[in-house]
Amino acid sequence: MTSQIKELTEALACKGISIRTTNIAETSHETAKLGRLWQNFYQGHVSHLEEGEDIYGIYHNYESDDDIGAFDVVASWKTSSQQAQLGNDAIPNVSNMVTVTIPTGKYLVFSEQGNMPNTVMNAWEKVWEYFNDPSCEHTRVYDVDFERYIDGNLEYGQVDLYIGIE
Repeated sequence: MTSQIKELTEALACKGISIRTTNIAETSHETAKLGRLWQNFYQGHVSHLEEGEDIYGIYHNYESDDDIGAFDVVASWKTSSQQAQLGNDAIPNVSNMVTVTIPTGKYLVFSEQGNMPNTVMNAWEKVWEYFNDPSCEHTRVYDVDFERYIDGNLEYGQVDLYIGIE
């Protein structure tokens, strides 16, 4: 696994479906929501995307930090600003769609490759390990973090995890 700092110079508008959860809720099968979110996204939306289009998992609206606070997760794809302005009417039969903007800024990017969802879970473990290390030289901002699934592959492939930093 590698990590590098990237400056996002252009905001990205994304559209998708959303849930609110906590890391504590995600540790129990009874209260976990992320698996169902991605299953619903895969079943209801992936077929509408162009083949090879990147998919984004966006984490935002943080209540606090990653230990106890709730946050929103959006399974999404990048839209043009024109599509974002059209709103939900541009996609038929979808009432629970949200549009989120990934802001410009500095991100620490962690990349992993392999079978999903284990690969993305391993990437998050490394993120938590990194930021919980007392000698960590970066500070998370808890504004917007996101996963970018390269070529839209949610089964096997590469995920880049962008963590917003000061």
